[in-house]
Amino acid sequence: MNSKHPNTENRKHKDSLFVDYFSKDRDWKQHFLSLYNALHGTDLQVETTRLERVNLEQVLYMDYYNDIAVMVNDQFIMMIEHQSTINPNMPLRLLEYVTRIYGNMVDSKSKFSNQLIPLAKPEFIVFYTGKENIPPECYLSLSDAFKLNHVPNSELTLELVVKVCKIKSTNPSPVVHNCPDLEQYVQFLKLIDEAKSDGQSQPLTRAIQKAVRHNVLKDYLERKGGEVLSILMTEYDYATDIAVKQEEAYAIGLEQGAYQKALETARMFLSYGDSPEKVAICTNLPLDLVMELRQKA
Repeated sequence: MNSKHPNTENRKHKDSLFVDYFSKDRDWKQHFLSLYNALHGTDLQVETTRLERVNLEQVLYMDYYNDIAVMVNDQFIMMIEHQSTINPNMPLRLLEYVTRIYGNMVDSKSKFSNQLIPLAKPEFIVFYTGKENIPPECYLSLSDAFKLNHVPNSELTLELVVKVCKIKSTNPSPVVHNCPDLEQYVQFLKLIDEAKSDGQSQPLTRAIQKAVRHNVLKDYLERKGGEVLSILMTEYDYATDIAVKQEEAYAIGLEQGAYQKALETARMFLSYGDSPEKVAICTNLPLDLVMELRQKA
């Protein structure tokens, strides 16, 4: 295998608080192993465990990173996403992601060798912080997207399963209570929500101060409170921009729906023998387009 694993250290991009705490901070290995042990029922220690970040340089949204990919003891790749919305295309995204990781880890000539290339086993996790009514733990499967999934006796030859863990909830995934670091992270998120709902000025700063007073992520926040504030502000801008984009997409969808409806109406009127001029007026479509529809009828 190629020892030059993809390792993103370009700090031009912006990391989420989750990424910084569990894969970039000074104590990231301790925090990450806390997650790993809670998910697998193990007791790995930092001193005896080899951890290597294998995040990729990739096309990002607003230069924003919200993912973690870490290889454990050269045998296991744990890929984690932190999301506030459920994205059914996550298996497809992670399939592309892990394929690129493997491609960068393995020498291209070795793929044509007669010897089997040992690969680190992948695992895919999403930590969900949204409000949708989903079980504490559920799964997204790549096969859900297959068009021919309903064909009888068809054999499934490709699959990728993503485990979704709901963490910011009154009934969260068990991993929250089994992982002290994740539990404190969730408590901090709730303090942020409380500070924002109070309507007071500087809610993010107030949340950080309150967290330190209540011993929530205290060491981390005391060491890098200013940097954490900058990260949180970036996350807020990101979430706001996503919301705007979703509203715009919804509006575009409505416009496209209205346009398709107008086309259907125009075809119907033309089939009744109405003149293109009349159809154009009734449907508010351009006359040349209506003429084209009549020619294709």
